[in-house]
Amino acid sequence: MSKLSYRFFHTITIFASILHSLHGLPTDVSIPHNKYDQIPLTDEEFGWKLGVIVVLVMLGGIFAGLTIGLMGLDETNLQVLMVAGEYDERRHAKKVMHLLQKGKHWVLVTLLLSNVIVNETLPIIFDSVFGGGWPAVLLSTALIVIFGEIIPQAVCVRYGLAIGAEFSWFVRLLMYVLFPIAYPIALILDFCLGAQHGTMYRKSELKTFVSLHKNGGIESLNEDEVQIIGAVLDLREKYVSVIMTPLEDVYTLRADEVLNQELVDEILSRGYSRIPVYEPPNPTNFIGMLLVKNLITYDPEDAWMVKDFSLSSLPETHPLTSCLDILKFFQEGRSHMVLVSDDPGGEGGAIGILTLEDVIEELIGEEIIDETDVYVDVHNKIKVVRRPPRQIRPRSYYSFLSKRRNRQTAITTSAVTPVTKTTKNNDYVANGSKSL
Repeated sequence: MSKLSYRFFHTITIFASILHSLHGLPTDVSIPHNKYDQIPLTDEEFGWKLGVIVVLVMLGGIFAGLTIGLMGLDETNLQVLMVAGEYDERRHAKKVMHLLQKGKHWVLVTLLLSNVIVNETLPIIFDSVFGGGWPAVLLSTALIVIFGEIIPQAVCVRYGLAIGAEFSWFVRLLMYVLFPIAYPIALILDFCLGAQHGTMYRKSELKTFVSLHKNGGIESLNEDEVQIIGAVLDLREKYVSVIMTPLEDVYTLRADEVLNQELVDEILSRGYSRIPVYEPPNPTNFIGMLLVKNLITYDPEDAWMVKDFSLSSLPETHPLTSCLDILKFFQEGRSHMVLVSDDPGGEGGAIGILTLEDVIEELIGEEIIDETDVYVDVHNKIKVVRRPPRQIRPRSYYSFLSKRRNRQTAITTSAVTPVTKTTKNNDYVANGSKSL
C-alpha cells in the first residue's frame, strides 16, 4: 500500500470512529497496515537523508537570498559601480550585470522555480525520516522559515552584490537547466510588464538624491558642493532675465561724453572693468562697451569723446536665453559681458546686462567680490565691507602657487559656432537657429 493510500484510509478510519462514538457503537475500526511504519530506517539511510535535508535547506536559503539580492540591484547603480567603484565592486558589478543582461525576468523565474522545487521536496524527505504528523510539519517549517528565508534574505540585502557575483555561474547554470519552463514565462512577463532596465532620474530627483548625501557618510558632500551641483542642474531651465542686472542699475556712458579728468576719476571710483556705451538720445541703443583698462595710457587733457575710443563689441541676447547657453558663449572668450535685449540686433530694446561673473555667482550661490568692487549687490545697493588685510605670506608660498599653476592644463572649450550679425559695434549672438 502506498503512503498516499495509507493516509487516505487513516483519515476515513478517524472519521468512522467519531461517527461510531456518537451513536454508541464500537470504535475499533481496523485499517490496513502501513509498510513505512513496519520498516525502520537503517543508520546509513538516516544519515544520507539527513544530509539531503541539510543540502535542501541550504539551497532554499541560497535561492531565497539571491532572489531578493539580485532583484534589488539597479542596473544604473551597477553601471556606476563598474566605472567608479572600488576594485572588488567593479569586479562584482561586472559579473552581476552580465547575468542580468540575459533577462531580469528570466533570472527571477529561475530562482523562484528552484526555490519552490526545494521547499516542496523538503517535507517529503522529512516525512520519510521523522514520520508523518505535526512534528515533521513543524520542524520542516521552522527550518525553511529561519534558515531558508529570514537569515539568507537578511544577509543578501546587506551583501547582495558580492553574493550575487559569487553565485552568478550557478544561477546561469540553473537558467539553462530550467530553460524549457522558465524562459517562456519570462517572455510573457517581458511582454506584459516590459523589460526591466536601470532607473533614470529626473533633475528634481537627482537634486534630492545629491542632497541626501550631504553629511551622510565617509565621502559625504558638504553644503557648498550640494549647492553647486543643484545650481548646475538648474542652469538650463534658468533664463538670463532672472540673473541679469536691470538696466536702471547699470552704470553706462554716453557716446558723446568727453573723457575729462572728472569723468575718468568717476569711472575709476565705480570699480567696473567694462562699461556699456549708448548712442544718445536713446539710452537703450548701445553701440559697444569701454574697457576701463584702456584708460591706463589715456591723458584726460586730450579730451577725447567716449566714441573716439576703440570700443569693444557688446553682444546681445534674448531674455529667454538659458544660462547654460550663455555660459557656452562666454567660454569662447569673445566677451564676458552681453546685453539682454527684447530686440537683439535692433536699435533699442535693452533691458539689462549680464556678465560671466553673474553666471558663476549663480552657480556657487554667493556673490564674488574682487578688490575693485564697490557693491556686493548692485541692484540692492549693498556696499562691500572690506576685511582687514591678511598677514603677508612668505615668498616661498607664492613660489609654490606659481609652480602649481604652471602644472595646470588649459580648459578646452566645446566647439560652439555662434551666428553673428554686426550692428555698429554690437554682435547679435545666436546658436544655430535659436538666439542666445
